[in-house]
Amino acid sequence: METKDLLYIAGAVMPHDKIKRNDASYNAGFLVSKIYTDQEQAILDAGFIKKMPIYDRVLGKKSKRQLDVEIRTDAFKRLNFRSEHDREAAARIAEDYRPVKGRKSPTENYRHRKERQMQSLRLLGKVLRPKTELESPESYFNHDVLYDTTARSKPQILNQNGKRARGEPKKIPISMNLMHREWDNTFKFQAITETPASAAPDANTGERFTEKLSSRSVRKIFEAAAYTSACHGGFTTFLTLTFTKEQRLALFGGMTDGENYVLAGPHHPIGYKRNMITTRAKRGEKKVGNPIVDIAGEYWTVPNKDRPIPKVMNQGGLIAGDYCDIKSKPKHTYTMEKTLETSIGKEVSRFLDAAKKLYQRGWVADHTVETDPESGALYCDLRRLKVEPHFKENEFGPTEELEDFHYIWVAECPENQDGEPNPHIHVLLRWSVPHYLFSAWAKRLEKIWGHGFANLERIRKPEAAGSYIIKAVGYAAKGDDASQGLIKGNRYGVAKCSRAPDWKCLASFDADNMTAIIKELGYKLEQWKKPIRRRVNKLYAAKEQTIKAQAIAKQQAKPEEHRKKLQQRIIRLEKEAEKLNKTIRSRGVHISTTNRFCITFEGEDAASKVDKFMLWAAGARGWPMQCRDFSCDDIKQEADAIYADQFTRFLDKRSYWGAVLKDNRVIEDADEAEISYWHSMREEAMRYMPLG
Repeated sequence: METKDLLYIAGAVMPHDKIKRNDASYNAGFLVSKIYTDQEQAILDAGFIKKMPIYDRVLGKKSKRQLDVEIRTDAFKRLNFRSEHDREAAARIAEDYRPVKGRKSPTENYRHRKERQMQSLRLLGKVLRPKTELESPESYFNHDVLYDTTARSKPQILNQNGKRARGEPKKIPISMNLMHREWDNTFKFQAITETPASAAPDANTGERFTEKLSSRSVRKIFEAAAYTSACHGGFTTFLTLTFTKEQRLALFGGMTDGENYVLAGPHHPIGYKRNMITTRAKRGEKKVGNPIVDIAGEYWTVPNKDRPIPKVMNQGGLIAGDYCDIKSKPKHTYTMEKTLETSIGKEVSRFLDAAKKLYQRGWVADHTVETDPESGALYCDLRRLKVEPHFKENEFGPTEELEDFHYIWVAECPENQDGEPNPHIHVLLRWSVPHYLFSAWAKRLEKIWGHGFANLERIRKPEAAGSYIIKAVGYAAKGDDASQGLIKGNRYGVAKCSRAPDWKCLASFDADNMTAIIKELGYKLEQWKKPIRRRVNKLYAAKEQTIKAQAIAKQQAKPEEHRKKLQQRIIRLEKEAEKLNKTIRSRGVHISTTNRFCITFEGEDAASKVDKFMLWAAGARGWPMQCRDFSCDDIKQEADAIYADQFTRFLDKRSYWGAVLKDNRVIEDADEAEISYWHSMREEAMRYMPLG
């Protein structure tokens, strides 16, 4: 028997470590046959003795001194064992505390760490960036591929077996809608995909948690700010609301701290509600909400000796009294309710409702800030002043209709220096007061909020108010900053009067090859923008360097004239960059190669740009212009006649490059004789070329 056999057999009744500790019987030969030497076996075979007392004989037995040395050595190793990291730490400590450290740069460790990071970034860059243009995704998903895909296939709704479902309509599920927005005179072509009935999305259930603003939310905030700026004068006040410790506890758990919990009394933060259905009011009775606590309904008897077959009881609801059916009994009889629990959305709604009443009903300022005409110093006048409500105005003056209360709010909850959540809210208001009322106005708003400090700032450029709030929440429009924190419930809100009106659909067309046309135009527009954007980036880089130089000059106490020159250069660079950005925006067309489903036209001549685009797409690129609302055959025929030559060149170009792509001929290198022949032909042509 071997050791592994012993461990396998005894493992059924004893742990592995105990078998190794209790293997004395195995070592003594109790579980195996005794092993004798040749001399002992010869003596036994001769018959002189019948048995030899060798029960304590163990093969390979070590001496007592050797065993003692091995035991002491193992004990010493266990006591003085150090892992690899421990040895490194000990070496580093010894390096830091040795008397003479030698000629070693203090930034050597930093340089090594920085070099390793740069090496990792270079390696990742080689993996992520394609070596050539042919390896990029655009070489496989460009507009030429989209043209071929449209010509080869036709979109339709199929079931899981690859066949058309009976209940699905036969029309193409993808359409291009021509949409218009009146308040800024903007048109756009938008690809719309109709969701089939078999792929309906799941309903939203449960509580909602978000970590940052989505791209759709950012777009709605920008549109609301632009709409308010274009049609209502823009936002004028930027407000930041914070929370106290008690309110933060109510937001994140509906609880109180230790002291308030002891002094809560009847206002306990936790309550229990019984989940029962309520009584139904009879005809002529007042509707009440008293819960029914008795459970009844149909039930079956329990089988016994006298009645082995169960019987249904109370089948018709004969038992009188307030009962509910057993099927209507809720899963949980009681539900725990946190009476202090609230959300950011609830608190902001309460604050904005109260502020709206002040705005539309007027308020009383308990003090004003006045200026002393003699000394010019400011002083506080404690006389109360009635502030009139806000009414809408027309060409003849104020009316009796109350003015709308415009606002946008966005919440965020980043971590503070201690790692604790710090919820606060940024609010844009279209509400401003004179300077002498500002202090009383701020005091009144902070009192309405009642949960912490409120900071008010005047917006100097109301037309750019949307960028204020987006910048405040961590550049959410870029989508690169995910430090906005986890928030339960609504993350932003826009007043109904501040919401930009939706797009109106003017006509719906079959998509066909429109996505390829949009992507082709996206390439052309980006090629036109690239040199202008390079110049803008150079101006921004020069501006950053000038700002640094201005800070250095201020720190070194340079002359005032030198610092003014730097400030003038910063202003000049900003104006040049803004002028170039206006040049890009003046094109009036917004399109990108990353989004082939939308093209937007804006400006005063947006309607004429849309007409030219539709004619060019139908004539020069073969868009069928099949409208689902009315017939466009006459416009299609006119476009084909105008752009017939361009469409022919377009087809010839695609056919040529398709033939080049499918050509499998091997291009052989020219030999020396052919090279010398063409060199001689070039020299002869240069000899007879006229000068001047």
